[in-house]
Amino acid sequence: MRSLRKIFHRFGSFIAFSLYLFLCTGLGSEPAVKELDVSEGLSRVSLLPYLSILKDPSAKKSFREVRAASKEGGFHPIERNSIGYTTDAIWVRLVVTNPKAVSRDWILEIDYPLLDYVDLYFGREGDEPVNSTGDMRRFDSREIEHRNFAYSFSETPTSRREIFFKISSNSSVLLPFLAFSPEKFAEHAFGEQLALGMYYGSMLIMVVYNLFLFVSIRDRSYLYYVIYILSYILFQFTLNGLSFQYLWRDSVVWGNFSLPLLIFFGLLSASVFGRSFLDAARHTPKTAKVYYLLFGLQIFGMISSLAFLNYRASIMASLVLMFLTWGFLIFNGVQCILAGRREARFFLLAWSVLIFFSFIFGIRSFGFLPDNFVTLYGIQIGSVMEVGLLSLGLADRIKRLSEELGARVEELDRTRTEAEASEAKYRSLFEAEEDFLFSIDQNWTILAANRSVGKHLGFKSQEVVDKNFMELVYKSGGIQDAYKKLFVLEKLEELSSEGKPVRFLAEFLQKYLGEPKELQVQFQVLEYEGQKEILGRAYEPDQDLMARFVDEEKLVFVANNYLQNAELLSQRLTANLFRFIDPTAIISMRNCFREMIINAIEHGNLNISFDEKTRAMEEGNYFRFVQERQKDPYYKGKKVKVEYSLSSGRIGVRITDEGKGFNHARVMKNGMERLNSEGLMHGRGIVLTLSTFDLVKFNSKGNQVTLVKYF
Repeated sequence: MRSLRKIFHRFGSFIAFSLYLFLCTGLGSEPAVKELDVSEGLSRVSLLPYLSILKDPSAKKSFREVRAASKEGGFHPIERNSIGYTTDAIWVRLVVTNPKAVSRDWILEIDYPLLDYVDLYFGREGDEPVNSTGDMRRFDSREIEHRNFAYSFSETPTSRREIFFKISSNSSVLLPFLAFSPEKFAEHAFGEQLALGMYYGSMLIMVVYNLFLFVSIRDRSYLYYVIYILSYILFQFTLNGLSFQYLWRDSVVWGNFSLPLLIFFGLLSASVFGRSFLDAARHTPKTAKVYYLLFGLQIFGMISSLAFLNYRASIMASLVLMFLTWGFLIFNGVQCILAGRREARFFLLAWSVLIFFSFIFGIRSFGFLPDNFVTLYGIQIGSVMEVGLLSLGLADRIKRLSEELGARVEELDRTRTEAEASEAKYRSLFEAEEDFLFSIDQNWTILAANRSVGKHLGFKSQEVVDKNFMELVYKSGGIQDAYKKLFVLEKLEELSSEGKPVRFLAEFLQKYLGEPKELQVQFQVLEYEGQKEILGRAYEPDQDLMARFVDEEKLVFVANNYLQNAELLSQRLTANLFRFIDPTAIISMRNCFREMIINAIEHGNLNISFDEKTRAMEEGNYFRFVQERQKDPYYKGKKVKVEYSLSSGRIGVRITDEGKGFNHARVMKNGMERLNSEGLMHGRGIVLTLSTFDLVKFNSKGNQVTLVKYF
């Protein structure tokens, strides 16, 4: 434990000694400030090593007091040319020498046009500045007509003198002081004008190009893009000091506050364009709503920069909102890339390039990077590349839309071909539909019908065309016919007045049986080439939707002597069997139920003998024979009773008629032998039933049969 403490003690002593050496080194005398020798040629020489500054918190020091402070060592060298945001007046001192025996002319440029007040002092007497300028003073206050602050000096032979600048500004204070010989400054100004001219020219070309595309294809994204480029051009024009030089030379207040306003407006136009370009409302709907918050902040920033915020607060707010907007646009671009938007790659790359080169320009302005073409014009390079990439993105968008249009044209051609083929197939499909399909006009006259009308009602298609729909509705000859007609007409009038589909149950006339058949009817109005047509569909009534939940069921049915009831009852008795047995067995059982119910109607209640039925069928008047029996008062009131029981293990059905009964033992004994020998098509129901059910039992009278099937 003691050895551990000893180690810590020695380590602490070493740290303390190292800190002492560091402080002694750091608190030593400041490095001497160099003096600028103008005897040699000057070509964009950074004056940072030659500058020293004095901060004046009161901003009221006189030049006499500043000279005294200079003699007393009150000025200190600076390591970077950025002072940051400060309310202090900054005094800058530069010592210039000319050791040669000839005079030397040279030019000093402050490469930052956004300083509010810049006063130049030199000489050993007096307190008045030699020149007073800045962007809060008229442009003609500048000694040299230039976007930046430029001053010409002439140094006498073997001379040495001090030059002072008093700088105060609401914006960030940067001190990028540069020195040129007159010839080099002329070359520099010409090259700078050429570079900026090419930059603004290329940006304006993109404006004209995209404006032409907007007029041609009417895509609002191009209009938003043009507004964004114009706002960015004006922002750059102001940031470079060209707006003050060429647009508002005498409007110093507007010239000072125009920059934050243009930043807010540029962010607004960029956000509007980004939302449209990425089609955020469709591809990222939740994120698209955040754009409205950005729009509100940007518009509020524009208003506040003119109404109640001072310049410094406006600039700070615009910078914060700028980083927020850039980050959000990058985020939304990534979202759209993940959503499969191809043009979002150009969008994301464009903004990344602009941010990167803006960062390069920014750290160069703070003195962390040397001056070269990339660092000097980084923000212009980044914006040109951004505009170019976004234009490529829009062009890619046109290409994609063109490809989609081509694909749609091909699809339309394919659809037209398929439609022509479908038109040829329509009639066959119409005819093949199992439901009874038909169309009627406004007078309820049937215009067309498919062949399924024969399946449901026994008519041929041609027989119902040109008939009124009401002629197919069953008429029993009583007062009920009037009620049926009123009900159907009410539904048809509802369809005609409201135009909405209607559905109802109706009894239709069957051609051969002469009996009613209940069908579900649906009408809907179709409009085609200005013509209205009513499409009708008639089909078997829907099954009970609750059937899927049935585990046990007991029902009793009492039916009259219409043969159609045999079909309806057989359908109902087997409706819920699908849960317990396979479809093939269900079909067999349904056929047996139908035969047994028909037997109960024909041979039981209507007292039609086997021989009478055989003779009527041979003569071809069987249905008329049945109808006569159905109308006979003696048989008309007799009913068929069907008792039905279903469980998970079996189905049981008991069918009882009110007839005299029959000798079921003899029929069951003869079975199929007689039917086959005599070629009879009826009478096979009992035999089929015996082979299908596990139990087939008749009562002694022969007017009741019990059928049981286990599963």
